[in-house]
Amino acid sequence: MTVLIPGTITGCSRSPDERLADFAQQTVAEQVRQNERMADQSEAIVEESHQLTEAANKLVEHDAEARRELIAAQTELTTQLNEQQSAIYTGHEQLEQDRRDIAEQRHRDPIIAAVIQNFGLVIACLLPLLVAVMVIWQMQSQEPDHAAVAELLMLELTSEEPLLLPGPRLHPRALSQEDEKPISP
Repeated sequence: MTVLIPGTITGCSRSPDERLADFAQQTVAEQVRQNERMADQSEAIVEESHQLTEAANKLVEHDAEARRELIAAQTELTTQLNEQQSAIYTGHEQLEQDRRDIAEQRHRDPIIAAVIQNFGLVIACLLPLLVAVMVIWQMQSQEPDHAAVAELLMLELTSEEPLLLPGPRLHPRALSQEDEKPISP
């Protein structure tokens, strides 16, 4: 009500056109202020939109970079994994070859050992025959020294108690006494 009273009093003194012109000016001024505020808000929205677009672009760039780094890391890991698998495969193949070699060696070594042992036995058996052949050959020699040495060796080899060649000294008496001893339970 207090607004109406001063408006009525003021309204009486002025003409309706003046009041309408004032009202129109006030409305235009108010409209200008509102337009300015809306323009400011539009500029702020446009500025924020630009900032949001820049942020979105940066986000897309960072995402693309992260994906490239992830793909590069995955490729590197795959390469390393393939290299490790290749090394393991090579090691497995080498291990399998070593196993085969050892199995073959285990089969071959006893055969070689038996051949060496038999060869040694043959040599050990042939050595006395070789000495006997040498003695016989020396006995038929025309030189007197060789014949004497050969005869001495022949006597030494055939005697029961050799004087020159050491060997086990078995006395026939000692053997006969041992045979007569009773075995005690």
